[in-house]
Amino acid sequence: MDLGKAFSFVFEDEKWISKVLIGGLLIWIPIVNFAVLGYMLAVARNVAQGNSRPLPEWGEFGTLFGRGFYGFVIAFVYLLPVFILEGLFFCLTGGLAAGSRRGDSGAAIGLLGLCLVPLLIILALVLSLLIYAALARFVVTDNMSEAFKFSDVIASVRTNISTWLILWLVAILANFVGGLGVIACGVGVLFTAFYAYCVTGHALGQTIKQLGNVTDSPMPPPAYGPPPTYQ
Repeated sequence: MDLGKAFSFVFEDEKWISKVLIGGLLIWIPIVNFAVLGYMLAVARNVAQGNSRPLPEWGEFGTLFGRGFYGFVIAFVYLLPVFILEGLFFCLTGGLAAGSRRGDSGAAIGLLGLCLVPLLIILALVLSLLIYAALARFVVTDNMSEAFKFSDVIASVRTNISTWLILWLVAILANFVGGLGVIACGVGVLFTAFYAYCVTGHALGQTIKQLGNVTDSPMPPPAYGPPPTYQ
């Protein structure tokens, strides 16, 4: 993976300031910010298709919003095991706290948390890899049902575990860079948070292009319009 390209491609676009400004504002608007996730997936598709200017225009907002919503649904479904375990943990700890009057209830809750927290961390990591693999299938086919072919998604991650781990680490690094905006009195985060999405999208596109076999279906024509032509 070309890490330098993933972090620098944004600034190669002649319209990057306006595109980042729009994305940086939309990312803080609830519901509307689904379009930002759709934008990330559009970047991934453009990179996978070899477009020299992967940053899409914001003109196709409805399409970006729809793709982002589908992406959110995909991630939510894959994270359901984490939500269920967390719910069970709160129910159990709540029951122990309410039903026990002895002093050892705190110790029981602590032991339960000590056992469950590492499990949740490992599960979240595994599911994060699966989410990226599922999103890759969605990007390639533009078909949400492809993302829920769980056996194929798991096989892709198991076969190419190092590649998906690299993508996960790049996403972590991109979000760390995005978090630096908070240090800048909260002003820079308006732009660095969106920048992190763009970096992750480029890394996802590189991964799709590198593997070339995230799905047996061919990639359809661009759903976000042709890449802009600059003079």
